[in-house]
Amino acid sequence: MTEQLSIESAEQLREALLALRHEHDALLERNSQGQQLLDALDSLLDLDVADDPFIRVFASLRKIFTFSEAMMLAEPTGVAADAGNPLECIVAEPASLVSSTWSVGPLFRKVLAGRVVATFSNVGVVEWSGIGPSVLSVEQSALYVPVGVRGRRGILVLLRALGEEGYNRNHIELARRFSLLASHALATRFASETAAEGHRLRELTEQLKQSEQLAKRNASLLQEMVNVLPVGVAVQDELGRLLIANDAVSSIYGLSADEIIGTVPIAMGSNDPQFVSAQHRRYSDQLRSGKQKTREKTVNLAGIEHTLLVTEKPVSINNESLLLTASLDITDRKHFEEELSHRAFHDELTGLPNRELMHQLVDVALRTHEGSGQFALAFIDLDNFKQVNDYYSHAIGDGLLKAMSHRVSQSIRNGDTLARISGDEFLILIDPLEDSETLSLVINRVLDALKEPFCIEGHEVMTSASVGASIYPLHGDSYESLRRCADSAMYRAKSSRKGSVSYFDESMRETLTARMDLEQRLRVAIREKRFVVAFQPKVDITNGTVDAFEALIRWVEEDGTIRMPGDFIELASELGLLDDITRFALQDVVCNIPILSTLYGNHITVSINVAAPQAGDVTFMRSFIKELAATGFAERIVLELTEDALVATQRFQHQVLPELRSLGVRVSIDDFGTGYSSLSTLADITADEVKVDRAFITAIHDRPRSQGILRAIESLCTALDIEMVAEGVETIEELEYLRDQTRIRLVQGYYFSKPVFIEELQKNPTIANMQASLNAPLRLRA
Repeated sequence: MTEQLSIESAEQLREALLALRHEHDALLERNSQGQQLLDALDSLLDLDVADDPFIRVFASLRKIFTFSEAMMLAEPTGVAADAGNPLECIVAEPASLVSSTWSVGPLFRKVLAGRVVATFSNVGVVEWSGIGPSVLSVEQSALYVPVGVRGRRGILVLLRALGEEGYNRNHIELARRFSLLASHALATRFASETAAEGHRLRELTEQLKQSEQLAKRNASLLQEMVNVLPVGVAVQDELGRLLIANDAVSSIYGLSADEIIGTVPIAMGSNDPQFVSAQHRRYSDQLRSGKQKTREKTVNLAGIEHTLLVTEKPVSINNESLLLTASLDITDRKHFEEELSHRAFHDELTGLPNRELMHQLVDVALRTHEGSGQFALAFIDLDNFKQVNDYYSHAIGDGLLKAMSHRVSQSIRNGDTLARISGDEFLILIDPLEDSETLSLVINRVLDALKEPFCIEGHEVMTSASVGASIYPLHGDSYESLRRCADSAMYRAKSSRKGSVSYFDESMRETLTARMDLEQRLRVAIREKRFVVAFQPKVDITNGTVDAFEALIRWVEEDGTIRMPGDFIELASELGLLDDITRFALQDVVCNIPILSTLYGNHITVSINVAAPQAGDVTFMRSFIKELAATGFAERIVLELTEDALVATQRFQHQVLPELRSLGVRVSIDDFGTGYSSLSTLADITADEVKVDRAFITAIHDRPRSQGILRAIESLCTALDIEMVAEGVETIEELEYLRDQTRIRLVQGYYFSKPVFIEELQKNPTIANMQASLNAPLRLRA
């Protein structure tokens, strides 16, 4: 990028030099044209009274302009031209156009007011609207030149043949100058030549000479513009002496432009003859090389350090070797680059190194300790961080992350590095690691620090962290292998006891390998859409009919193995793949609703499970709602969410639920009683159905405490008009208790049917437990 800017600086200088050359060429051309004008004016001074001056005018014009027809239009004598008084053609080439009259419209009024106008076509021009058949065409390009003398005005019209290029800005500029010639010709035609008129012409000649001097001055000013360029420009001769230096260059040396001209910059600021001699050799070598070089140079300007991008290019002009130098102040850009670099490798919230920088630091440690020494990686995951965000706010969560980062940084050694690699996950590089006791000491100090309460915006927040650690070279020889081992150990700690530490050992390697293999197979399964749903009925125990189904996702591996959700849902959520699986479930349900309607009636609804993180993801839920609306079966879909998802995720209640209601989608609380387990919270949850967890249903006929809890839930649901479903019914005793002792209408469980695929339902729509059928009058019927 630096080289590109240097080339751009050199290009800017070359463009400035070219502009000077172009101005010089233009000046020569204007001098030539001015001389032609002077010659034409001198010839008019010697004109005989009987001669028509426009013969010479047209001859002079042809040397400068190209035209196929020319007309001199003039106001009638003593009458100003307006809409009622047209202009008359008093002289023309060809002569057939003489005496033609031209009405005055907007265009002519503009020209008569003193403006030169060029048109590429005259189509739509009012003045041409009344032109009859003639040698002229409205499609010709034209140049209109104002002419005026002694109170009378006129217009010189030059026309180009059809197909020829129109007049440009240069022609307009020239026309302004030649209007003097046309004005004098008009004056000569209207009146006899007098001494006063000759004196006037000489004055006009003097004015033209003055205008040429003004043009030369403008050319000099253009050359001086180099001095005000923001890019430093300098030219040095073979000895290194400055021949040209603008203000930007002189400011570097603290001298004026006049003072610096003639000095040798490479000899300034040093009294060491050897250094100066070496600089001269380098300078001579660069001149002889003919190669352009670009480098950065640091200078001190007014006590402030600046960075310059300097481009030096040797050139040869008239066999004289010169060095052309352009310097651009890139101090602000360097600061911006440093800021971007910091952002690229540091976490914006905490200011800690991010995943990329940690990766680089570990790579450096690997090279440093290759063959000897060791270091460790500690993987930290905050426990229950999601609940902090949900119960307080994301602002409190961010504050906790910053406070936690500061506290951990104070707990580790000075040479160790803490990095934030994702939301609530951190890595500590413990380098060097003398022994395992040092690792335990550092990690225990971190764990103890995190157990102390945090005060965030007036809230006392208690938290803990689970930590896993791996050691180089015992557990891996790359960043990824060490990180995975530390991650695996962290999950072991979290599953064992939150707020604890686990150190990777070989017994975890098989688990880690199996997890990696499962991850790869899961990704392939999602790409190949190897997911189907199994249907478990919700049975109305008042009449023995199927009232609804719950759709439970299954992963069918390539060899036909069917994997249950417990094998892959948590991993899919961790990998960010759960949204795809939920969409697969919806697609399969929509395909099978017509079959279920045929088998069990059009009243059948189907429940689909939505995970708590998905419920709180407004972007995903709105996308999912759009897909629901497009199915045409939205009113027959029930979304099942856990009670903690509904209570904690206020965004679902306030932003998502209203949109679901507008489609007719119902909401069910799954596994009720296992989350927050507060009956009072049920009044705050907007739900259509509550599914009591099987933990309360199992052996309920022998468990008075579960019976009391179930009666309380039933009483509240009845008051709130919420449908109840008893999950996990597996025995006739459980069923009889529910039927005889409660008002619960819907039950679900293996007593009636395990989850089955649609093909099995089609083969056997009456999916009753046959053993139970012998012992109870209850029957399932389609």
